[in-house]
Amino acid sequence: MDDVTLQINISPGDINYAHLTVPALVSQHTNIKKRLLVVDRCRPQKTTILDPDVRFPAEKFEKDAQTITSIANNLLAVGVVSDLYFLDPGDPVIKRLSEKYLRGLYETTHGAGGMVNMGYWIGFDLPNTKYLLHYDGDIMLYQQPGYDWVKNAINEMEPKPEVLMAVPRLCPPIAADMPSAHEGRPFQSYDNYWINDWFSTRHFLLDKRRLEKCLPLVRGRVMIELLIRKYAGRAFPLDPEILMFKSLSPRGVKRLMLKSQNVWLLHPVIKSPAFLEKLPQIIAAISAGKYPEEQKGLENIDLDAWLKFL
Repeated sequence: MDDVTLQINISPGDINYAHLTVPALVSQHTNIKKRLLVVDRCRPQKTTILDPDVRFPAEKFEKDAQTITSIANNLLAVGVVSDLYFLDPGDPVIKRLSEKYLRGLYETTHGAGGMVNMGYWIGFDLPNTKYLLHYDGDIMLYQQPGYDWVKNAINEMEPKPEVLMAVPRLCPPIAADMPSAHEGRPFQSYDNYWINDWFSTRHFLLDKRRLEKCLPLVRGRVMIELLIRKYAGRAFPLDPEILMFKSLSPRGVKRLMLKSQNVWLLHPVIKSPAFLEKLPQIIAAISAGKYPEEQKGLENIDLDAWLKFL
């Protein structure tokens, strides 16, 4: 698929599993030749709600950054990914990304709570294909052999100019006509997909040409809110997915969620030693379409259920 780039984000926080999760994701998309790994080596900045000296001590962060660099270089060397980009503090690209996506309002590498900021925008920006297929480095994917969710999503997106992003099922399917058991936004149901106005940065297929028409994201009420947050000492800046929702939803931009049960995702929140020990088995089970009954309808991994299941 020459018109799609597969792009995955990792950071020092992913050192315990990126060597497993990234190859597993890539193995589900062997027809995509452009595979970009963005490695964010920027330590989150101090904000009103985050002290990096407490959450991300400098010495440990630097050590972990060296480890994730080695992992990324190895993934390139063995051909898992075709391209690498290391995002470091002071990278000149940050200013350009800020101007393009954020109207130059801020150049901080992370959101107020420490979530990635610039690492997402550079992932949006570097690929020169029409479509960008993005996963965070901790996502796990089931896709039935012979099924290609990206091709199906493109076919559904193309005639709907209001649709900017598409995703597969957010979790193992449930009987109800819902993307998941705990939907946070209203959605409309159609034969092959659901539509809503939330734009998660965990995983997505993005039409870059449609995105260009929406830039910069910082404008109107969003600009006013960000200025108030910045100068009133409130949590600043917003995380990218919140910014996208506040900027795009009022303009009628939508996300499409496929109904096909041939593909679904899972995301681990708890990454304890018990999770890491069982991770190879969890990946193998998901790849085979197997999961505990308790996982149905849930986007985040129910670790206790998985430990019993395995």
